[in-house]
Amino acid sequence: MTTRTLSPASYDRLTATVARDTGERRTAALWIHAAALVRHAYDHGLAPADDRPPGPDGLLKSLENLANCHPALAPLADPAVLPLREQPLGAAAWAAVEEFWDRHPALEDERRVDGYALGDAYQLLSEEARKGRALCQTPPWVARLLLRLSLEPAMEEWGPADVRMIDPACGTGHIAVAAFHMVRVPPVHGRRPSPVEYGPRAVERALAAVSGVDLDAYAAALTAYRLLACSAHVLGVGLDRVPASWPVNVAAADSLLDRTEPLLAAGAYHACVANPPYITPKDPAIRDQVRAAYPQVAAGKYSLALPFTALMLDRLATPGGFVAQLTANVHEKGVRQAIRHRVPSSLRRALDHRHLRRLHPGARNTHLHSRAPGPAAGRRNGHGDPGQRRRAPRSRGPRARACLESDRGRSRQSAGLGPVPSGCGLRPAQRGTHPIRCCVFAFCCVL
Repeated sequence: MTTRTLSPASYDRLTATVARDTGERRTAALWIHAAALVRHAYDHGLAPADDRPPGPDGLLKSLENLANCHPALAPLADPAVLPLREQPLGAAAWAAVEEFWDRHPALEDERRVDGYALGDAYQLLSEEARKGRALCQTPPWVARLLLRLSLEPAMEEWGPADVRMIDPACGTGHIAVAAFHMVRVPPVHGRRPSPVEYGPRAVERALAAVSGVDLDAYAAALTAYRLLACSAHVLGVGLDRVPASWPVNVAAADSLLDRTEPLLAAGAYHACVANPPYITPKDPAIRDQVRAAYPQVAAGKYSLALPFTALMLDRLATPGGFVAQLTANVHEKGVRQAIRHRVPSSLRRALDHRHLRRLHPGARNTHLHSRAPGPAAGRRNGHGDPGQRRRAPRSRGPRARACLESDRGRSRQSAGLGPVPSGCGLRPAQRGTHPIRCCVFAFCCVL
């Protein structure tokens, strides 16, 4: 999907070159990435002006123009988010930035404005985000898998017009953008899908349905920009023509500890999807605060993946909502235990673990469905094979459904990379290799 072919060392060298002018790598990464973002807006015809002003001062002017296009883009001109004026860039460093993006543009092809390359570039440029906050981009096929296990059944349950989803660790917005497209054009099942509106109403519906929160203020601003870029592209207009009344539900906040952010309201979401950081907080004060807020899962040297599991299950998801999470294999046991603590004891013995299949040959990948026995569990079609299971009728008693998707690809190369599943939606020419060392959990519990 992206055109990036450079090694991470190439981005590191550019950041080190610019950091000689700015004095620190964080601001250098922001200068470099802001230049790529402005190029993205102008190259795709999304910016309000036709010509991009030259030089570092021109970049600051372009950011102000983008910030005036929509209220959700105001952080692009906020010095607290982009402190570029405090650490200006010299002519030599700016020339290096321009030459780098001239030779290696952070763009997809001309028909896509999703900004996946922008998100990947920020991860490669910002060492602080990569190491300090464990920013790691979710591969597009993994994002679609997570949404297929959570947002898609939520839309079937509540309908595309009313469904709400959140990514409480949205990063640069890979999952949020994929969710935007899924809500805008819902998947079709059967011959008579329920009628939904397309065009501008579909764009407004998708923007209202998708929410994202991240601790990194610039990453959150990039997510908002990507959602608006997709909206403007679908509408065939510039960013300044997207109605300002349309909400872009993205905020910069600490999802685990912030209780004042409106987007983190309790029980507000039918689908919660996340690829949370797997690290342990380095700040002792924050580590103790998280441990106090989530005592059941944040004991000892805990991973942040476990408090995020508790956050989505206990707070964000509405009763009957769906939760899907990507986590490292080393934390699989902890996430399992976090889920088991939240399943009523009367249902633990009733979970059915019979549906087990391989995702693709050649790798130890499993797809495990667990659901309470009911009229639809294990139902077979007239030809005797499992076929497509129908939705169980509603009942007054409790029901539960859990799903585990475990990707443990064996190394086929010296770098320890596994193949992309053949059913992931990528064309053969796009398939490469991705590090597959993660588990995907999806869970639903109706009490």
